[in-house]
Amino acid sequence: MTPAKKIFFTVLFFLTPGFLFSQEIITDRPDRTESVETVGKNKFQIETGIEYSLLKYKVFLTDETGRELGVSDLKFKTLTAPTTLLRFGITKKIEIRLGFDFDRTTTSFDTIEFDSDSKLSLNPPTIGAKFEVAKGKGIVPDFSVLGSVKIPDVGDEFKKVKHFSPEVVLLFSNEINDNFSVGYNLGVEWSDDMSDKEFFYSVSLGTAVSPRLGAFAEIYGNLPASTDASNQNIDGGFTYLIKDNIQVDIYGGLGLTEEANNFMLGTGIAFKF
Repeated sequence: MTPAKKIFFTVLFFLTPGFLFSQEIITDRPDRTESVETVGKNKFQIETGIEYSLLKYKVFLTDETGRELGVSDLKFKTLTAPTTLLRFGITKKIEIRLGFDFDRTTTSFDTIEFDSDSKLSLNPPTIGAKFEVAKGKGIVPDFSVLGSVKIPDVGDEFKKVKHFSPEVVLLFSNEINDNFSVGYNLGVEWSDDMSDKEFFYSVSLGTAVSPRLGAFAEIYGNLPASTDASNQNIDGGFTYLIKDNIQVDIYGGLGLTEEANNFMLGTGIAFKF
């Protein structure tokens, strides 16, 4: 880990991130850790935002004889706008969800830009449901289950999936004391043809800085098999309640492994009706 990443993680840890404990709206953004809470019966919630990320690889240049000429950077810059989640509570403990986002990736090598998508294009949308299973007490966590599938044959031609690719996430949360809580997820996602699957995790710590301002810090990534690439990340940011049912956020993060984005920045807003 580079010194800059160590400093970033240390600062975020001692800020000790945040969830607001008494607010009406509890969102599943901006962190990757999904909340155990559902939106409530007959409640409708919109969560949307934008994100910019950079993934950079070192490329070794050679001439026609194989002689090394030097090292250059191959960069992938991705803008996701908007990333949107719609949530509706059909009972007190069950909500249904629809998620979709558009993105655009620009590839560049040194000062040369190529393979650039000129327009934002739709990724496969997801539909799913969250179920509150049990309320915890003490060291026993609150527990919910989130299931979703990608919708086949919807989205950009080069991004479509052919099958209802499923994902299942176990959601947990513990209240450490009156000011601090920790949320953590463990999930599995299947590939389009169901021949492969990937496990992933996230852990997010939180506190309320003030009645309206919160902060969060998080570590998340995949749980790779011995032959898989390791994608590990940290992020952190702030949330602010404009009203009891309207929340804005801002966040940033760093990749901890070669396969992860070098950094990401984002902001968003959520409304509850």
